[in-house]
Amino acid sequence: MKQQRFKKTLLASLLTLSTGLALSAPYEIVDLGGLDGNYSVAYKLNELGVGVGVANGPRNEEGSRDFFGHAVKYQQGGNQDLGVLADGTVSEAIGINSSGVAVGYANVLTEVVREGSDPLIQENNFAVIFDSGIEKLVEKEDLTQTRAVAINDDSLIVGYGQFDVDPDDENDAVDRGFIYNNNDQSYYMVPSLADEATRKSYMTGINNSGKALGFSDAPVPDTEQYTIKSFIIDTNNQNAVTELPIKDNRATFAHDINLYDEVVGSVYISGSRNNQEAFYFDAQSGSDELTFIGFFRSDFTDSRARAINDNGQIVGRALISAPTLNEFAAFIYENDEMKDLNDLVPCDSGWKLTEATDINNAGQIVGFGAKDGEIRAFRLDPTGGAIESCDTEEDNNSGGGSVPFLMLALLALFGLRRKQS
Repeated sequence: MKQQRFKKTLLASLLTLSTGLALSAPYEIVDLGGLDGNYSVAYKLNELGVGVGVANGPRNEEGSRDFFGHAVKYQQGGNQDLGVLADGTVSEAIGINSSGVAVGYANVLTEVVREGSDPLIQENNFAVIFDSGIEKLVEKEDLTQTRAVAINDDSLIVGYGQFDVDPDDENDAVDRGFIYNNNDQSYYMVPSLADEATRKSYMTGINNSGKALGFSDAPVPDTEQYTIKSFIIDTNNQNAVTELPIKDNRATFAHDINLYDEVVGSVYISGSRNNQEAFYFDAQSGSDELTFIGFFRSDFTDSRARAINDNGQIVGRALISAPTLNEFAAFIYENDEMKDLNDLVPCDSGWKLTEATDINNAGQIVGFGAKDGEIRAFRLDPTGGAIESCDTEEDNNSGGGSVPFLMLALLALFGLRRKQS
């Protein structure tokens, strides 16, 4: 595995020289705040340390929230509410490029009049771009309920939606990934590896060399069954598709790809309650096997890699308890070791870091966790300092703690779920 590259971006070098920071633990933790509510999440950040995500609003005089979820840009000098579409109530920013242009989705509510009954409120989601305002991507015929999840520096956007592959047949629309060129406003609809109209595909990431990442339904050889397989599409040649290897025909979900075509994600563990194990794959190596990066402990059998930077550092979340308790902690994987990020921040931080969602080439990490009874977005800035020895009565194997699963499940009530397969 290509870990801790000596080749770093100019920006990372400047950050190190100007602040004395190094690409190592421990970290200073920065509360990214939100939009004056009690909930905020960060999904991605760029090389300037600007992050994006979603947050709720403050309570008004009547005691209810002004809004339950607006896309937010976390930046120095004050967070920016990226707004919603006309007749909409919810938005999320999920990806951001070096120029600070973000993508995500926003809803629109429409009243549908029904004869003989009360009007029905219909919700439609639209992939959007946040660039001096909020704007829908140009709509495509037979493609609805869209979400954009990533954008690169060439304004190539990936996402997914409900697509009617053949409007003349009897099949309903299915989830299909897309690659959208914001320069000429064109779509490429990504077929499934099963090459069937009823099979699904999703896009999850894109790097600055134009390699787009996704996963889809795929046939299991010599059977009538299907699994989920990940793949890379070269946007410069859409026929150039690299399929990632699979292990024992288990579902494989790729989540991020760096400039060197190194991919991270997770693989379903057979016989478990939807547990997964984080993996790394170097698509330029010629290898035909995934590299699994393990767990915090052999009996804590769930880990999920969310992002990898160009230095080969990987972040995500992993179980810190028995699977039935469903408690997670944010991790960084470097130098062939998975480290609990809760052990790499000051002892008196008051945080329990649940999930790390992205890492840039300067080693800054964003994610979310629990503080003062709230779900809050954080950014970790590397300091190069020594690891503190914390006096605690807690079990050393408990990690840093976790946002309770039921607390996270409340997101569904507010329409803030990120769709997952």
